[in-house]
Amino acid sequence: MDNLIVIILVVVILLIIAFGVGIYYVITRLYRQLRKRETEAIESIIAAQERERTSISREVHDNLGPMLSITQMQVGYLIEQVQQESKKELLVKIQHQLQDAIKLCRNISHMISSEVDHSKSFETVLREQVAYIHELGNIAIELDIAADIPPIDPVKATSFIRIFQELLVNTIRHAEATQVTIIIEKTSDYLLFIYRDNGRGFEMKSVNSGLGIQNIIKRIEIIGGKQLWNEELGTGMNLQIMVPL
Repeated sequence: MDNLIVIILVVVILLIIAFGVGIYYVITRLYRQLRKRETEAIESIIAAQERERTSISREVHDNLGPMLSITQMQVGYLIEQVQQESKKELLVKIQHQLQDAIKLCRNISHMISSEVDHSKSFETVLREQVAYIHELGNIAIELDIAADIPPIDPVKATSFIRIFQELLVNTIRHAEATQVTIIIEKTSDYLLFIYRDNGRGFEMKSVNSGLGIQNIIKRIEIIGGKQLWNEELGTGMNLQIMVPL
């Protein structure tokens, strides 16, 4: 009788363990499916954003830029025709403003459409981005790229560019910062990308619902990177991204 009870208890325990393992397997499988669908959804959003970037860049380059150039030529013609000095000075001022607007349109078009491909390395595109920002004069950027950085896959490199752009937008809009520092270096196993500003900082729990931050987080996850955010107010923003080499 005692043996029978022991056998029954063992069978029950084994059934419970099997049931638990089965539940764990099902939950794990569902979680992986949800994560996969979430990643696919984010990738679809990112792809749509890239198409939108291309469309906006083309519109600015092909339509707005030429329209401003034609207007600038017309103003130049008026300057030659006008005799009154005060009006001529005003037209010259307008012409200079148009020149600045044309330059701004060109920079915006390049920034929006920029991506890394076989003809442009990651370092080249990133330096171009920094140069465009310097021309705008909104914020100072210090860029430090180690000499031993290996070639980066164009898809991952373009993701880095988009991450930089999203971070910069957040810095300009919310951080009240005047200085941004970007450091890129290589460890034995990782490519390390550090972005920090001297702004007011933030708490992740208060901003992680924003699309910009979510885009950054998901882009890092998609390229297989690890990320470390500082979350202290008053210390500026500091993000470290590590991507396996």
